[in-house]
Amino acid sequence: MQDRLNIAVFVDYDNIEIGLKSTLRREFDVSLALDALKERGDIVAKFAYANWGRQDGATRQMAENAVQMVQRIPSPRGDKNGADINLALDALEMAFTHTHVNAFAIVSGDSDFIPLVNKLKEYGKTVYIVGGKAFTSTILQQNCHEFISYESLLEDLPVQEAVVAAPRQDKGPRPQMEKQADR
Repeated sequence: MQDRLNIAVFVDYDNIEIGLKSTLRREFDVSLALDALKERGDIVAKFAYANWGRQDGATRQMAENAVQMVQRIPSPRGDKNGADINLALDALEMAFTHTHVNAFAIVSGDSDFIPLVNKLKEYGKTVYIVGGKAFTSTILQQNCHEFISYESLLEDLPVQEAVVAAPRQDKGPRPQMEKQADR
């Protein structure tokens, strides 16, 4: 048996983003979730599912963290669970075809992933859920091996990142170096 976990990460971006905005009034930062998972094992694959054409700010952070963005184009009637189905199918395919992957992290609060969590556990995989306490299904939290709350990730931030820089008070001329940086 492997000593170290090889983790595949699957992000339901729309779910986590809407949940965090509505409960914590914050944007989702994928690096916080990835850093927490790196403490538990080696991340060997990273996927995020969304309609990326509507997520300008998020695409940059996904690219900076080498997360593969899976494009989700909704049909005219909306089919809100389309990303869920794609994510679940991709996770199960990876469970069958990549035997070195022994852990899965699902970044979402959606109770629709309970059957996926149970199936991965049946196949002997370790399952993590990363989501907000307020919007992640209680059943989902209880059925994974470990629930990682986004709130706890925010508590672990260094003080410098939590402090917002004060606006510039003086109205005098800006130093030459700052002027060059503005160009």
